[in-house]
Amino acid sequence: MNCIDFRRTAGAGPRGLASEAVVHAAQCAACRALLYRQRELDVRLEEALRVPVPEGLAERVLVARSSGRPRLRPTWAVAAGIVLAAALAWAVPPLFAGHGLAGEALAHVHEEPQSFRIRMNPPTALLATDLAAQGLRLAADVGEVTYATLCPMATGTARHLVISTPEGPVTLLLLPRDAERRARSQREQEGFTAIALAAPRGSVAIVAATARQALAVERLLVPA
Repeated sequence: MNCIDFRRTAGAGPRGLASEAVVHAAQCAACRALLYRQRELDVRLEEALRVPVPEGLAERVLVARSSGRPRLRPTWAVAAGIVLAAALAWAVPPLFAGHGLAGEALAHVHEEPQSFRIRMNPPTALLATDLAAQGLRLAADVGEVTYATLCPMATGTARHLVISTPEGPVTLLLLPRDAERRARSQREQEGFTAIALAAPRGSVAIVAATARQALAVERLLVPA
C-alpha cells in the first residue's frame, strides 16, 4: 500500500483499518500522523454532536406542527461552529485538541473492540519483558495477558496489551520510544478511563472501564 491509497482508506474509515493499512502506518511517520489527526477529528465531532435533547422537545415539535407555526429550523451559527472546530482539529497539531496520549489511547481502544474478545495466549513473560524495556515492573500480579499486538500511534509504534483482571480487562499501550516528557493526564469518555504517564523510558497509557481499575494498575507500575 502506498501513501495515496492509505490516505483514501484512512479518510473513509480511520477506526477499522485493514492489516495492510496498519502495517503502512507503522512504517510511515507522515501517514501515522495523518491517521492520528483523523481519529482525533472523529472524536471531536462525536463530542460536538453529542448534545442533550431538551426535555419536552418532541411534544413541542408536535404542537408546533399541529398549530401551523413555522417548523424548528437549525441554528446555523452552531452548525458553522461545529464545522470550524472540526477544520481546526484537522489543520493544527493534535495537542490543540487537548486530548494528548490519554485521548489517543481512548480512541484506539474504541476502534479495536476485538482486542477484548480475542485470546492470543502470548508468552507468560511478555508483560514483564515489555515493562522492563521501559524501566518499569509490576509490584504485584495483575492478571493474564490475553491480547498482544503492535499498533501505530502518533509518537511511534506501541505495544497494545490487554490484561484480564478480576475486575475486568485493562488495556496497556506501551511506547518505549516516545521522546516526549509527558505530564500525567487522566481522561474519561464513553465508559472508559485513560491515564497517560511518563516512564523512565518512553510513556505508558492505561485504559480501563473504571477509574478505580486504571488507578490500581497505575499504582502497581514502579521503577524496575
